[in-house]
Amino acid sequence: MKYAFSGPRFAGFTLALLFVCSGMLASKRAQSMQSSKETVLAASARAIELTATPVRVKLVSGKSDANTNLGQILQSLSPSRSLYLELDGLQAVKQPGTLFHLYLDLPQHVAPKPGNAWHIGSINFYNAVPGPDAPKDKPASPVSIDITGVMRNLLSSQKLTSVNTITIAPTRPLESGSKPMIEHIAMVVQ
Repeated sequence: MKYAFSGPRFAGFTLALLFVCSGMLASKRAQSMQSSKETVLAASARAIELTATPVRVKLVSGKSDANTNLGQILQSLSPSRSLYLELDGLQAVKQPGTLFHLYLDLPQHVAPKPGNAWHIGSINFYNAVPGPDAPKDKPASPVSIDITGVMRNLLSSQKLTSVNTITIAPTRPLESGSKPMIEHIAMVVQ
């Protein structure tokens, strides 16, 4: 009597099924580990369109309480954890042709210049415009900038404010019609 589930085909099918299931379990485990290690402190409320002039974005706490004082969080941060600024969904119609510098809590009366106390890094849109052969549905990788050191310096010099903003300033005029955008900005602890 022959059984429908016997022989080398059944063994290969069983191994393939076990491989797929173990991959799904590992993926779920990795996602739960990542989400438990990352805490969002504040984020942008909407997408940000960048222009030829500096754009100021307010980061809003997702919590209803006002106890998200970044100075206190920074002081209580364990040495194994850091604060990051994550920029997700960088996109443009065409290459903007410029670098953008980012500043944390830059006062309105201070000109944005790299090297000042509020400068946290820079971004470009090199990979934000897909090439003609690139898949259209592939999301861009998020940009992550470690801001722990800058925040510690701002805190020690009493320049860290209770209303956190990110100022994004281009180094030169944008290419016409480029329309660079950032879908989401978040300040996270990892």
